[in-house]
Amino acid sequence: MRRLMDLFARTIDHQGTFLETLGLTYSQAKLLWRLEVGDTPSLKELARRCGVDPSNLGGVVDQLTERGLLLSRPAAHDKRVRVIRLTADGVRLRRRLVAFMSENPAIHALSPDRQDQLLEILREVS
Repeated sequence: MRRLMDLFARTIDHQGTFLETLGLTYSQAKLLWRLEVGDTPSLKELARRCGVDPSNLGGVVDQLTERGLLLSRPAAHDKRVRVIRLTADGVRLRRRLVAFMSENPAIHALSPDRQDQLLEILREVS
């Protein structure tokens, strides 16, 4: 268990460094990760994807909107509902984020066969 926690800690450090480089908080990165290119979920749906209350996500959406990474507008079917989508800058930043988060120096140090074994184990436990 200790080795698993060490791997987790190294992964968090690795991701934290990159998020700092991008000027993103963990909450902002999680929102960008969960928002697919071309997708236009409601704030409520996006909050569900992120595992948070919509009231907690509203501020994060506002921050990313101010940075020009998201558009937030009323839904056509109901003006009380906010729909969210990535801007062109948001798409570019999300692609960088996804590419980086897919890299893990500790995992990439394993042979391809060992990576496959680890992936199989993770599938079993998740």
